[in-house]
Amino acid sequence: MRTQIALWARFVPLPKVITAESLVLTVPDKTKRKTKEPFRREKPVQDDVGDMSREANPLGSHIYFYTHITSKRVIYSLYQNLYNNKAMKQVTFMGKKSVPEALRKDHWTPFLTASFTNPSTGLKAFQHLRELRKLHETQWDVELKSKKMKERSKILQDQRGNSIADLAAIIKRDVKEKEKVRVRWMNIYDAEYAKEWPDCVVHDVETQKGIRFHARRMGKFMGDEKEAQITATEAVPQVEEGVKAEAQIEAPKVEGISGVKPEAVPEEPKKSGFAFWR
Repeated sequence: MRTQIALWARFVPLPKVITAESLVLTVPDKTKRKTKEPFRREKPVQDDVGDMSREANPLGSHIYFYTHITSKRVIYSLYQNLYNNKAMKQVTFMGKKSVPEALRKDHWTPFLTASFTNPSTGLKAFQHLRELRKLHETQWDVELKSKKMKERSKILQDQRGNSIADLAAIIKRDVKEKEKVRVRWMNIYDAEYAKEWPDCVVHDVETQKGIRFHARRMGKFMGDEKEAQITATEAVPQVEEGVKAEAQIEAPKVEGISGVKPEAVPEEPKKSGFAFWR
């Protein structure tokens, strides 16, 4: 008997019934690996995204806002994803190393999606957003001219606040009375960049988790949802059966006796609507 098998036999308990199979040493197979449980992603939340077919969402129904992680530059897109040839036309030169050779998808993240009930209004808003951004980039203040080129380019590239304020102004000017706009935010506190929002805007917060480098595909926005109006109703007291109403106590009439006044009936204390536990 080999020494290894002899040492192994010390720790292996002897079987009750000795057979030919029990005398054969069985060594566990080390080639088999432990099976790991498959990675399961969280299912997306089913909310009011709407019909996501192409027929229901013509060009101009949605505008996707992308921002750079470090410089906070903004790119507007009519599509869910950023396309390099179309998006690079919106990147203007503002100094050294301000224009990359190509867009990196891990540097751009969505922060806002605007959905319009009328696609033609969305196309006009897309055009006006690009025109207003061009004005912000070219028309400088006196203070901005006096600063150095590096500081100036850093200020001009921070377009996140201006894009939100421009969107609120365009919606107030171009959107008609019956039309509505849904603005879905990744961070609802970004809405404070605008001074005021018109009544036709419906604010919403993104519910799906894990959105970082690409926007969520939006569906058709109908805008027919009516807000629930809560009306206060007066509570009607219910009188239980078998309980009689308390009769009013009248003062006794005293006639013919001078100097005698009828006794005043003490009023019952009013019961307050609050009850305290003791």
